[in-house]
Amino acid sequence: MELTVKVEETSSIVRKLTIKVPAKTVSNRFEKGLREVQRTAKLKGFRPGNAPMAVIRQYYGDDVRHRLYHSLIDESFQEAVRENKLMTVGRPMVESPEHQHGEGEHDHAVSEDKDFVYTATVEVMPEIEVKGYTGIPLKKDKVEVTDEDINKVVDGLRDSQAQLNPVSSGLVGADGKASSRPVKKGDYADINFSGGLVTDTGIDEKPEMKGNRVVEIGSDSLIPGFEDNLVGMRSGDTKTFRVKFPKDFPDAEFQERDAEFTVTINEVKEKILPELNDEFAKGMGYESVADMREKAKGYLMKERTGEADRKIRSELVQALIDKTPFDVPKSLVEAQTRALAQDWAEELKRQSVSEQAIQQAIMAELENIRKRAENQVRASLILEAVAKKESIEVKPEEFEAELLKTAESMRVDAEQLKEFYAKNPGRKEDFLFRLRQESVLKFLLDKAKIKSA
Repeated sequence: MELTVKVEETSSIVRKLTIKVPAKTVSNRFEKGLREVQRTAKLKGFRPGNAPMAVIRQYYGDDVRHRLYHSLIDESFQEAVRENKLMTVGRPMVESPEHQHGEGEHDHAVSEDKDFVYTATVEVMPEIEVKGYTGIPLKKDKVEVTDEDINKVVDGLRDSQAQLNPVSSGLVGADGKASSRPVKKGDYADINFSGGLVTDTGIDEKPEMKGNRVVEIGSDSLIPGFEDNLVGMRSGDTKTFRVKFPKDFPDAEFQERDAEFTVTINEVKEKILPELNDEFAKGMGYESVADMREKAKGYLMKERTGEADRKIRSELVQALIDKTPFDVPKSLVEAQTRALAQDWAEELKRQSVSEQAIQQAIMAELENIRKRAENQVRASLILEAVAKKESIEVKPEEFEAELLKTAESMRVDAEQLKEFYAKNPGRKEDFLFRLRQESVLKFLLDKAKIKSA
């Protein structure tokens, strides 16, 4: 297509293209569009394909002009980008005499006897000059596991197999039923409760402040002060007390409000942990207590090594960001922001959070999400710049090895996964992109000056 293109650099990452399609090209495309319509048009009094061109122009001219407007923009913009070797990001903002951005009803059309001129403002990939990326000083946390750490894991396993047994004091309550000993921290109390907000005229009872549940005393799972008021009560006892809702309570109506509750203890149970011996260890899938402790140590070492690795990688990336300033295309940041918000929304859905609460949470954290998205985009672009400068590419054998690992983790056949990527080159490129970024990180860590913290 014959074009006249003028490129203006309005910023380091924005280009304004003024594109002119000559009238001759517009006219030829318009006539071609009319002929295509003529072949299939169904007009009263004419057989399909036999309606005169003048009639086709009368009935379908506006529609052809409208479609031609968009097709000429799509085709000419792509050609202008190729000719000028621009690495564009996102969609362009198009303006023409027929349409100023944000105005009108968006019913655009071309004039088939005139040059078609429009401007397309679009973001481009930034030119990043990376330097000083080797020899970055970093500190890596020392990874160690103590006996106390192992004991916590073992205690957690015992806790998962604990039994809750009713506790008795040998006393009988007024109702003739056996009464428990006084509640203490660590006990589990089955309670009925009801309550309301304290007002100037009395207690405003709330349905959501009424119910039945089992509470671990001292777990702080309820509002501050609630569980403390249960300490010393026995099964069958009823008590009325007041507490204050915290200022960060999820429901704004209750924040920092005084409340009054009436609680009845139905039953008190205490946790009985299983004895720590080889029999217990075998029941949990280990050979012995010693084997359990050794496996716990290995688990903790792996977990903490992973944490230390993630931390030092994060520090490395932040160091690269700090020393490599450049403008980031907004469209990339917005796309990553949407992706992060969507991932968080899916996670909240899995936790049975309501749609309304999810939207509120996302809106409240949107600015933080956007900042995280921008950092991720910056890091990604810097790593790609390093990969280009150092000629770091994913070798075929590396791709094959990682594909086998992925297939194994996904529990799918490796050949099926390979066929999937062959049919979906975009997804394969995403896969290669992640592998390349990982290779760059490994290269940078090998070149960094790492000391133990």
